[in-house]
Amino acid sequence: MAEATPYDIDALRVHPKATLDACRERVACRMCGKSVKFFCYHCCVLVPELEGKVPRIRLPFKLSVVKHAGELDGKSTALHAKVIAPEDVEIVAYSADCLDDADVQRTALLFPGPDAKQVDDMDVTSMDRVVVIDGTWPQAKRMVRDNRKLQRMQKVTIAPRRTRFWRYQRLGDSYLATIEAIYFLYRDSAGGGYCGEYDALMYFYKYFYDYIQGEYAAAPARPFHSRHREGYIAYDSAVPATSPRPARRDTAAKANYEFDDLALEDVFEDRGHP
Repeated sequence: MAEATPYDIDALRVHPKATLDACRERVACRMCGKSVKFFCYHCCVLVPELEGKVPRIRLPFKLSVVKHAGELDGKSTALHAKVIAPEDVEIVAYSADCLDDADVQRTALLFPGPDAKQVDDMDVTSMDRVVVIDGTWPQAKRMVRDNRKLQRMQKVTIAPRRTRFWRYQRLGDSYLATIEAIYFLYRDSAGGGYCGEYDALMYFYKYFYDYIQGEYAAAPARPFHSRHREGYIAYDSAVPATSPRPARRDTAAKANYEFDDLALEDVFEDRGHP
């Protein structure tokens, strides 16, 4: 397997900070009534204050995100794609017979393996849809193993990159957050002519990445997960938060990105869990 290479997250042509920083209050989702900050994690719709201010794009082929039941909505970065490209992205609850109506001849599965083709080597006009699995790596392997349609789809893969995800995971930094994988799927499909047209998929991810970098840059003594890769917080280049949140060691981390509720030290700090 080729070595994973870093990517420059600051080169993305998205600038979410001013827009999202100005959105301060939680409001009720207009569809389900749940209290949300930027968008509803259940309905994938923006709060009214952000309508017309957050980019919306079209994609060259459809995307089906097959979501494991154990993957919490608030933890799923894949939902960002549905918010940014609602006409071309669907969220599918996994079951043994989901995707029964999929044409396996024109549907590809983003999944590594010896039989996977590089997406930049494929004729994307031959694909109507790509399926992406949203779950942990063990969950994803079981889902593909147990679903006959997923088994029969042509597998595609992307060039390996190092993740910028802020949550520690044991598999190494070549395992991307789902929205990173989705972004590079579309970016690589454009070949050498890519001009930033899918950068908007990373709109919320970039904001959350910069948010955490800024919080830790403003408080260099704040502890984080001891097994997170060295140098993850770019203390020399991150823009420190002007009013960093105080550490709250008595608050359990919540598995979402609603930062008004999140205890930041729990994102990184090693609590001795296996």
